[in-house]
Amino acid sequence: MEPISVMLDAICLASQIILESGGETYRAEETVERMCRGLHIPNVDVLALPTGLFVTVYLEDGTAHTRLVRVRSRSTNLARMDKCNAVSRQVANGTLSASDALKRLKEIYQPRSEKKWLWILASAVSAGGFAIMLGGDWIDFFVGFFCGALLQIVQFFMAQCKVPSLLSGLVAGAFVALLAQSAMKILPGVHVEPIIAGAIMPLLPGLATTNGIRDTLRGDLVSGGARIVEALLCSIMLGAGIGIALSLWGGLGL
Repeated sequence: MEPISVMLDAICLASQIILESGGETYRAEETVERMCRGLHIPNVDVLALPTGLFVTVYLEDGTAHTRLVRVRSRSTNLARMDKCNAVSRQVANGTLSASDALKRLKEIYQPRSEKKWLWILASAVSAGGFAIMLGGDWIDFFVGFFCGALLQIVQFFMAQCKVPSLLSGLVAGAFVALLAQSAMKILPGVHVEPIIAGAIMPLLPGLATTNGIRDTLRGDLVSGGARIVEALLCSIMLGAGIGIALSLWGGLGL
């Protein structure tokens, strides 16, 4: 039997990856339970929250081992979650040892160099497309494309400066509103509303809201409530940033 510390490291890291990648808390708990069964651990108690994980395993000799993991960052990374699920399934089936699983999970957890230009392009196309869907015309598409690209660059800069997510949403909303108003002054026929709505659409916490509702329906009231409140605050800060920018623009008579 492998050392219990190695097994706990693998179990907790898998669950941490799921939580940090946008997965539901019940998925993280099920991952722990299934990996424990695959590692022949007779009993386990696990509590997953959006900001932390508590795991206690009980061995056949009567000893108990507890591990606490703090989850400090949360994003949406479905590719990393899928790779983590593949490893946990192999452990649950007994085809992968805890040490090998830990090695592979560490590789998955390591930050990889991202193609930032691809993120900028995707944000730009998404913003322009949503501007068309929300009632804009082709000039709004190109302005939304430009605003979406600049907004993603600003998001990268704030992430490097480790700006808190709520404050980042406030700045992003204000930045988009000022860009849209400036475009309206420069180009005739630009519609501000679809441009602003299209640019902030990729920033709206749709996955967090969905996960919060799913956790609540499954009875995880603390996790579900926390996710819903977080999503609500993110939306409020985006709206507040837009409102502040438009109010200052109108107050200055620009």
